[in-house]
Amino acid sequence: MKNKTIEDHLCTIFNLKEFLQDAEWKDLLDHSVLKSFRKNEIILKRDFRYSDVIFVAEGVLASEFTINEKKVIGRFFQPGNLCTNFDSLLHHTVSRYQIVSITPCTIISIAGSDFMRYYNNGISLGKILRNTVLEIIAEDILITDMKLLYGKSEMIEFIRTHYPDIAKKVPYKYIAQFLGITPEAYSRILKQSHQKSS
Repeated sequence: MKNKTIEDHLCTIFNLKEFLQDAEWKDLLDHSVLKSFRKNEIILKRDFRYSDVIFVAEGVLASEFTINEKKVIGRFFQPGNLCTNFDSLLHHTVSRYQIVSITPCTIISIAGSDFMRYYNNGISLGKILRNTVLEIIAEDILITDMKLLYGKSEMIEFIRTHYPDIAKKVPYKYIAQFLGITPEAYSRILKQSHQKSS
């Protein structure tokens, strides 16, 4: 559907079969902003205090930081994901990483203060947001376990199994940054995997 409204996008993001009709939902619509970004744009900057929460409507985003002058991707965000730096948001500290658009993307942005109000006090919307945050925590644990416990070939298989859209849409260099290897090593492991399966 072209020219989707904020309400259309939020319905898809929250897997709602129909629009909610309550005051919380109307308030969310009034306080949400739809934004589009080109590939490789910085959406939330490093060394700034995060004050917004983002829902990904279209495209792929990533959290990116630098270690020893080397760019590292902590995780990817796909349509339906919520992303921000909650530590920065809650404790009013600057963030060590930034959110960047890996592909052209559309996001819905809301102020962190509004998000926390819905999260803490909301009934219908609060339940949706609390479930969404639990999903983020579970996914972060899964990704951390994968990075700590898997070999590089297993990590690539994990991405292909759990994140097929990322494996297809995201350029090799970004997946390599996520895995902590060079793009050449990523390409080599992929070739070896294809040879084994054929």
